[in-house]
Amino acid sequence: MTDAQTIASHFMEALNERNFEALARFLDEDVALDSLTGQRTIGAEPLRMAVMDYFRHFDESFSDMVLMHDAFGQRVAVDVTARGHYRETMAGFPPASGQSYSIPSVFVFEFDNGAVTRLSHYRNIRVFDAALSR
Repeated sequence: MTDAQTIASHFMEALNERNFEALARFLDEDVALDSLTGQRTIGAEPLRMAVMDYFRHFDESFSDMVLMHDAFGQRVAVDVTARGHYRETMAGFPPASGQSYSIPSVFVFEFDNGAVTRLSHYRNIRVFDAALSR
């Protein structure tokens, strides 16, 4: 694995462990988070707070990880299966009632000097919405 892939892998492990202090060590102070809802968050602490808020609504873990990188080692994509339970209603989503789901999800990391400078989270929002509407 490249250094960037190793960092991305450790970041995903920290997400699964809810180790928010470890997450912060991987981030550039001015990191940008582009969330699956289309919102952009700037800064390491706001990103950490956004992730914590997301997990308040969704008890989610990531498995079946496949890591891919560009030729320059500046971008890494992590294709995962997101499995979880929807435990608290989040604005813009159907009401929560403990719905379970298992859907594909992708994280794209951009690096500069060994730190994550941009993180984008993607999934088919229609598929996600359908799973939460059951």
